[in-house]
Order: sequence, then structure tokens, then C-alpha cells
Amino acid sequence: MKSFCFIGLPHSGKSLFGKKISSILNKKFIDTDIIIKKKFNSDLNNIILNKGQKQYLKEENQVINHINQNNIILSTGGSAVYCNKAMNHIKNNLNCEIIHLKLSLPEFNNRLKDYNKRGIINPNNLSINNLYRERIYLCNIYEDIIFNADNKQELYKKLIKYIIN
Repeated sequence: MKSFCFIGLPHSGKSLFGKKISSILNKKFIDTDIIIKKKFNSDLNNIILNKGQKQYLKEENQVINHINQNNIILSTGGSAVYCNKAMNHIKNNLNCEIIHLKLSLPEFNNRLKDYNKRGIINPNNLSINNLYRERIYLCNIYEDIIFNADNKQELYKKLIKYIIN
């Protein structure tokens, strides 16, 4: 059975749609952000503040590389695309089809009201618009297919149609 991995920007729906799709397909759902939160018993923002961005990325890379299951639905943190080894593990060892849930820049800015509270990795200290461009570029490197995530209802219909068929 095929596994799927959702990547994309914060607020693109990776966790939301990962859960929904996993229940429809009766596949195990793994959310790497949840694993990291449980490991440190804290929210992502506090983990990043306490550990620093480089250490957080090391943790994220380690968590992903320790996943050793097939027939799953995997939702990564938005910063997973900075972890080349982890992304290659997802593609080559977990045999996931990587689905990029892409937000437009205006929709990303609209949804990102809690930037300072959200816990967003910005290793190059970029403006929000340049962070968006950097993340989209990295997602494009790893994606197998891309879906516009601006409209959640339309996205859900398209994902169901694509994954079920």
C-alpha cells in the first residue's frame, strides 16, 4: 500500500488533512510536530526558544529518520524541508508520495496571525515574504505533486479524488 506525506507552510492543512485522509484510508497517521511536542512536553514555540533553531532542526531530522513504517499518512512540520536527510528518508525509505499543500503568499499572510507564537523556524532570519519564497522553493524540490491549499473545502475534494483513485 502506498504511503503519503504532506509538506507545506504553516497553516496549509498538513495535520488537518493528514488526519482526515488517514481515517478514510484506515492508515496510521503520524504527525512529526506532535512527536516533538510530546518528547519535550512543550509547544513548538517554547522548544524553539529554549533549544534554538539549529537544535530544533536536528530534533526534527532525528524524529523523521526514526520513523520506520510503511502504509502511513505522514504530516511533517513546515520546517522539515530544511532537513535534506529526513526528506530523503521520507522519499526513499518510507516510499511516501510527497504532497505539497501550497498556500499563495496572500493566503499565507492572512493565516499567519500568530507568527511569534506559532514556533516557526526561520534559519536565515528572512522577512515573512522571503521566508515564504524560501519554503516554497524547498517544497518544490521534494514534492511529487502540488495542490493549492487556499480553499480548504476545494482542497479536501481534490485530495480525496486524487488519493482514492
